[in-house]
Amino acid sequence: MFDLTDLTTLKLPFMAKSVIKLSSVENVCVSMQELCSIPRLVVGGGSNLVVLEPKFDGIVLRPEIQYYEVTEIGNDVYLEVGAGHPWHKLVMRTLDAGWFGLENLALIPGWMGAAPIQNIGAYGVELKDHCHRVKLYDFEEQAIIELSACELNFGYRHSVFKENPDRFLVLTVTLRLSKHAAPRVSYGVISEELERRGLDAEKPLDIARAVISIRQSKLPDPDITPNVGSFFKNPVVRSEVADRLLDEFPEMPVYFDGEYTKIAAGWLIDRLGFRGRQVGGFAVNDRQALVITNDGTGTADDLRELVALILSSVKATYGLSLAVEPTQLGQLN
Repeated sequence: MFDLTDLTTLKLPFMAKSVIKLSSVENVCVSMQELCSIPRLVVGGGSNLVVLEPKFDGIVLRPEIQYYEVTEIGNDVYLEVGAGHPWHKLVMRTLDAGWFGLENLALIPGWMGAAPIQNIGAYGVELKDHCHRVKLYDFEEQAIIELSACELNFGYRHSVFKENPDRFLVLTVTLRLSKHAAPRVSYGVISEELERRGLDAEKPLDIARAVISIRQSKLPDPDITPNVGSFFKNPVVRSEVADRLLDEFPEMPVYFDGEYTKIAAGWLIDRLGFRGRQVGGFAVNDRQALVITNDGTGTADDLRELVALILSSVKATYGLSLAVEPTQLGQLN
């Protein structure tokens, strides 16, 4: 068995029968056909994986593909990137090159391959806004295929990959960026940070700097304090449900989007007094209630107990069912 605990940012014990590193698309073609009938788990940056069963009797796939190809068509830039690229480094690399669109997504942990799976997003921008196509290995068809963005069924922290969790392996992602900046600073916290630091709201690199500063002030560094970022999704409800809740909790932060409204899960949890709440080695972060941290001694049972307390309290108080955001290996509840 291989000890893979350090491949995940939550640092729960993780052993696997075998590990295969995939360094190129060609490497995938050779390796995959033999694995179609074997239990497998894809682990990239490990920043969105909660391991609840310490032993995985299967093969862990590490897509370390570093492919990078640029195609420029007028003011558009099509950037095909391998699944193994660290996301934040990619964001900063594009900004340095004068290609814009990803600045609001700075400092999100993880690798490129996980970005379309989660449809990562922050401060009004999601991956779907800039995803052109994805190259995949399809275990069902035993072939490499390409899906366009419209075929990926993107939603809030959702994609076709969530609907078919064991079918696809992301190999490369092609992004569509622009040589013309189109700043998105509608989130008040970004505007406030830009003003506080004397940064220019028209410059994408300054927007990225503001986002980095905000994230560093709110979120613990997973390299120092084990965590997987936001543990819960913001609930999305019909607007009439949100209106009823606002009658009772007028200070509740909401984000209206037509007939649906997104509610800030962190506020729901924080208002119930969970910030700093600890069970064994796991605790709700004292700066951001959406984040659960591990002091290094936490067990899967500690995490299960803490999460169950949060879910039941939110349900009892607001009538809302929170969904867990990260991928889980094993049962959380």
